[in-house]
Parts: sequence; C-alpha cells; structure tokens
Amino acid sequence: MLLWLLPLLLSACVFVRPEPTPPPPVRPVPAPQPAGFVLNARLGLPPYPGSVALKREERGGSSEAEFETRDPLEQVYAFFHNWLTSRGWVRIRLEYKSAATKVEAVYQRGAERFKLELDQQGRSGRYKLEIDF
Repeated sequence: MLLWLLPLLLSACVFVRPEPTPPPPVRPVPAPQPAGFVLNARLGLPPYPGSVALKREERGGSSEAEFETRDPLEQVYAFFHNWLTSRGWVRIRLEYKSAATKVEAVYQRGAERFKLELDQQGRSGRYKLEIDF
C-alpha cells in the first residue's frame, strides 16, 4: 500500500558527490650529490650535509660554491670549521660581517694558508662559500 510512496521519496533524494580533495603540492626532491662531490678539490672539502649544490667553480686550488640549506649561518660555518680542524687546519682569524650574515676566517696548516668566506644571501637559505689560497 505504501509502495506508491517509494518512487516519490526516491525522486526527492538528491545525491551530492563530495568534491575531491586536491593533492598536496609537489615539492621537488633535491638530487643527491654525486659520490665524491667536493666543494673544494684541493682540500677535499665535502658539501654541507643535506644541502643542495647550485654552483661550483675551481681555479688554481681556490673555489667558489653556492648551495642551499635552511640551517643558520653559525651551524653551517661550524660544520666546515670542525671538518677543517679535524684535518689539522688551525683558524688564525675569524670575523663576522654584514650584520652577521657573513663569516670570514683564515686557516693555516704548516706553510699553507687560505681564506674562507661564507656568505648567507640574505635570509633566503642560499649560501656562497669562497676558498682562496
């Protein structure tokens, strides 16, 4: 007896399909550094852990490299300083410049000496590392 009411009730029902949720944005995965990649060949200086290399140039033992990391300047510099001192280099001068976005240091081991400049490009996460013998 109520069967005539069923089509009426079904026609009044509206099925709403939920909107699909958009996928999360795709973040590019940094390419790993090739095995044996160094920032300065004369020193064998490795890249900062977890950084993404952007550029590297060598000239007569000196070098210039650019890389990205979200770590603060002091932490990045501490990595390079600790690596160098563990290999017998002694820091003989240290200066923080440009409102603490640049570190200049001079290292010596025996008769060899070089200047290290680590410059944070603003607060962008980009760094430039220069090694001058």
